[in-house]
Amino acid sequence: MREEMNRLDWSFTDTFLRPRIKGNVLLDMNPMSKANILASLTVSAFILFDIVYAFILSGVMVLLAACAGRLRSFVSVYWKIVVFFASLLFLVRAAFTNGSEVLFQLGGIHVTPEGIHLGLISAGLVMAFSGAFILFIKTTEMEELVWVLEQKGMSHTFSYIVLSAFQTIIDLGKSAQTIMDSQKCRGIETEGGMMTRAKAFIPILGPLVLGAISNAEEKTIAMDARAFSSPTKHTSLMLLKEPPLAEKLVVWTFDLALLALIAWRIYTWIG
Repeated sequence: MREEMNRLDWSFTDTFLRPRIKGNVLLDMNPMSKANILASLTVSAFILFDIVYAFILSGVMVLLAACAGRLRSFVSVYWKIVVFFASLLFLVRAAFTNGSEVLFQLGGIHVTPEGIHLGLISAGLVMAFSGAFILFIKTTEMEELVWVLEQKGMSHTFSYIVLSAFQTIIDLGKSAQTIMDSQKCRGIETEGGMMTRAKAFIPILGPLVLGAISNAEEKTIAMDARAFSSPTKHTSLMLLKEPPLAEKLVVWTFDLALLALIAWRIYTWIG
């Protein structure tokens, strides 16, 4: 028996004993370090309230997504934010903000230099904030974030709720796509205008909801089998490496720069 055990390939089990490494600096960065840096950059944009800085920061988010190898998935979500929210906010601000000079007027719409400036800075801030949030989501696995939060003392029950909420959204999206594909194979029109898509989507809500309920029941049984409610310390099959000194120094640098920026802004306001 001992000889048979020695002949077994333990490479699969060894993968759970070593920290998870993806081979990319941004992807391997500790989730809390990543959140700290992105939050510092976002807050700095709101403190400076500068058009050029906000748009440059938005470009930096795109560049970081490319460096992380997540450019396609990042842009697929980011462009919708830019088109719908940032553009709409710019138009509203530019058209309805009072100013010293009216450049264009049509009914209640009056475009002023102050309105254009406020619209541009508002759009830039939305793009910077959205870019940082989407970049964090696209470069961070939720199970890694939850694992780090548990190591810092968060309840495993709350961490499961957070992880399950994100996973449920992903599962529902995949289930909806599977059902839509099966409907398409039966000859049902699922592509076209808004009404055509709505008619094709409404019938899948029933199977989608029933499938979600069934999955919730299966997860409950699996949690009971793994003694999820046990008061003892929980173990995990995942391990992340400790943040290296260089990563900590980068985080401290961004934090100190943000504190210095806040102090400078307060000083200028008082002055």
